[in-house]
Amino acid sequence: MPNYYTNDAIINAPGYEIYFTRFADSIINDHFTDAKAELEKILNTFTFQESQIIKGGGGLSSITQSLGSLLVASDWKKAKIESEHRVRGKILTSESHEVDHYKSFDQGNIGLEIEWNNKDPFYDRDLENFRKLHQIGELSMGVIITRGASLQTELYHVYHRFLEELYPFDMEKLSTYSSFSDTAKAAIRTLIKLPKDEAIRKIAMVMYSSKYGQATTHMNKLLLRLDRGVGNPCPFILIGIGKDRLIKNEGI
Repeated sequence: MPNYYTNDAIINAPGYEIYFTRFADSIINDHFTDAKAELEKILNTFTFQESQIIKGGGGLSSITQSLGSLLVASDWKKAKIESEHRVRGKILTSESHEVDHYKSFDQGNIGLEIEWNNKDPFYDRDLENFRKLHQIGELSMGVIITRGASLQTELYHVYHRFLEELYPFDMEKLSTYSSFSDTAKAAIRTLIKLPKDEAIRKIAMVMYSSKYGQATTHMNKLLLRLDRGVGNPCPFILIGIGKDRLIKNEGI
């Protein structure tokens, strides 16, 4: 039996795939109504465009920045929490915990991380960090926002539509819209020589796999960790951004 579950009656945010663990749905609904209202407003405000997918970029992507700015505007800000374990006045261990979006309410504290497109081991870091903060009484629940399953599938089609609109193209033309690794460039230079439909299909897969492949942060990878019990016993809300939050471009 999975360690997570859905409850569509709790958070009113169309276009998202939302899961709960350890009664997090009851906790936010019954005890954090102000936090729930803020999250609903932020989630319903947030959208992003296909051009942001194509452009990509290192560090904090424009997608992460736009969602993060909505959180910061509602006072969900970065926090650094220091903890010590003392025995008879002697410090045995000390730790520093950083959370990108952390907010205190009358009822307790909530931590939130956005994992738009990192390597999937970042989930282990987030879940373990939230577990430790929960253990020392500094966190009532943790929230992780990531790519949902429907969006993960749709991303391939974003690249396919982009290439169809751009065709005919060469590597130089493609590079004006997006960045590529040397490996991806080499593959694309070969694939460009194929017939149009085959070239578009295979190049779209190269672009999709190199930027948003299975080893990156998306909901299925996060749920696998919940099934293994990572982060227990901290209650979690897991929010997957669905394809309906994506705005299609009108031309390139």
